[in-house]
Amino acid sequence: MALVTFRSKAAGEIYMFRETAQRIFEILGRPAAEQGVITADQLGDAISRLNAAVDDEKEQIKAAQQASASGAKAANDEPPGGRGITLSQRAFPLLEMLRAAQAKRADVTWGV
Repeated sequence: MALVTFRSKAAGEIYMFRETAQRIFEILGRPAAEQGVITADQLGDAISRLNAAVDDEKEQIKAAQQASASGAKAANDEPPGGRGITLSQRAFPLLEMLRAAQAKRADVTWGV
């Protein structure tokens, strides 16, 4: 499994599995290239897109939980381990990096 390393002068490096990074690149409207950059001017849009995707996922999870709770299955019948790792959890470190980079007007790069 390959890793993608995100870097910025505003924060420490972030390592992410390629599959997760590809999903984030799709959300950001970026090609899944070996290397790239989100410039300081593009950070606001990137943060907005990623936040919107996280919010959409939270709404989907909430709707699924409500549907499950209203069905025959009780909410406490969830299998051990829960529902897995969410986009929100996977994207959190990158969102923090993007916000820090925006505050310092620094670029975010990967694969360089």
